[in-house]
Amino acid sequence: MSDWQFYGRHSMLDQLRDLLVHPNWFFCRIQGRRRIGKTTLLRQLALENEAIAKRIFYVQIPNSSQIDVANQFRHALEDSLLEVARALASSVHDFATMARAIASMNRAGVMVILDEFQYFTSPQLSPFNSFLQAEVDVLRDSKNGGLFVLGSLQSEMSALLDDKAAPLYGRLTHSFRLDHWDFEDLLGVYRDHGMADPYQWLTLWTYFEGVPKYYRDAFGQGLFDIRPADLRNELLTRLFLSEGSPLSEEADTTFLREMRGQLLSIINFVAEHPGAAHNELGAALQSTTEAGRSMGAQLQTLVKDYQMIDKRFPVFSDSSSRSARYYLTDNFLQAWVAVVRHARDAARMQPLARVLEKAKFRSETLEGIAFEKLIRRLHIECSKKGVGDFPITSIEMGFWNRARSVERVIEIDIVALNHEDRRIRFGSCKRSASAHDNGALAAFEKHIAGFMTTPEGRKLTGWKIEKVLFSPTFSNQQATNLEMNGYRCLDLAAYAELF
Repeated sequence: MSDWQFYGRHSMLDQLRDLLVHPNWFFCRIQGRRRIGKTTLLRQLALENEAIAKRIFYVQIPNSSQIDVANQFRHALEDSLLEVARALASSVHDFATMARAIASMNRAGVMVILDEFQYFTSPQLSPFNSFLQAEVDVLRDSKNGGLFVLGSLQSEMSALLDDKAAPLYGRLTHSFRLDHWDFEDLLGVYRDHGMADPYQWLTLWTYFEGVPKYYRDAFGQGLFDIRPADLRNELLTRLFLSEGSPLSEEADTTFLREMRGQLLSIINFVAEHPGAAHNELGAALQSTTEAGRSMGAQLQTLVKDYQMIDKRFPVFSDSSSRSARYYLTDNFLQAWVAVVRHARDAARMQPLARVLEKAKFRSETLEGIAFEKLIRRLHIECSKKGVGDFPITSIEMGFWNRARSVERVIEIDIVALNHEDRRIRFGSCKRSASAHDNGALAAFEKHIAGFMTTPEGRKLTGWKIEKVLFSPTFSNQQATNLEMNGYRCLDLAAYAELF
């Protein structure tokens, strides 16, 4: 079995190397969701360059009080391998002396990393920002050294650094955002560890999307050596259900620890009903609405501030459309609420075999939802990288309507547009190739025809129409039969060949 490597992020590593060899002082933000690899990225820089490693001071900020933060900072100074840092330890006892210590280290050429920087938005910690501003304003014209601030909540990091009223507004010299590994990055992991079955890829992506830390945990638990047919059960067992499982409390501590009342009710409902409309949410949660706060305001908080829920609109619509639907943005959280939490709670009292059998249907349903999301992402990734045969100018989440009768309902998974070539691709996604049966194909055709009669569809009269079926894998016979009937078949192996 191959050792775990550093995967992806090579372009960002190059940009950070350029930043560190530049002689000027810097103030750099690196943000992204938890477990996405912000700290690992900087650790990789240190591992490949001893000179950089000898110039780094790291501290993780606790979500506590000024006294605790100053104590944590002082202990990090005391434990540092840097002589200049140890010499400053005795002088740090509050936010003012913390800021001065950071400036002193910067002037000595040290790069200071403040992890969990978003905690400085809290009232008890926010005074630090003014002390840091005073030092930053002096450091801006200096040479060598610099400051990295790492954070996971975009709204709070923006409040600290992008809000015109914030003390540190306009002080950043560089800003980077870490997103999920893309499909090409994941292929590097799959190929290194001998995972050739597309259903292995889908299962892992369903639960972990492109979050490096979770794949590292899966590797550590030996999941990359499991037979494809056993992967889902072993994933649930080893990572979530067994005694001491590494991710058994992950969602509660990482995502849901601040969620209470109506916020948690909305998350639970959307996880159990992906694609729920606003009126469905309102009807289901009306009895739990908190006094003085409407469900709409709570939903807005989850969409804009926490970015835990994605508000999607059908093709060609705008933000005022009444046809919006809601989904959890994060695969891991979706899997946790829809599958893992039920299994974890049941496993406390029931035999594991029974728990896993009950989880099977939920897991397969979840994989179907995740597969559709993956296909959309692949269209975007291929277009950006110039691979494949459908460069998109617009990809929508699909099309749906608010029909008053069942006969007029239109549901299309993928609607991808190429305005330059006047091409439109309609896609149907199924977790199993056999699900693209005669009934499903007839329904697909009906929905396409219905779409073309809508005002939006009539705008595309004369465009070349492509009908594409997607599944994790197609056999040669399945693909031949479907293509003879006018449907192109694309599976994950076909996408893998593009990279």
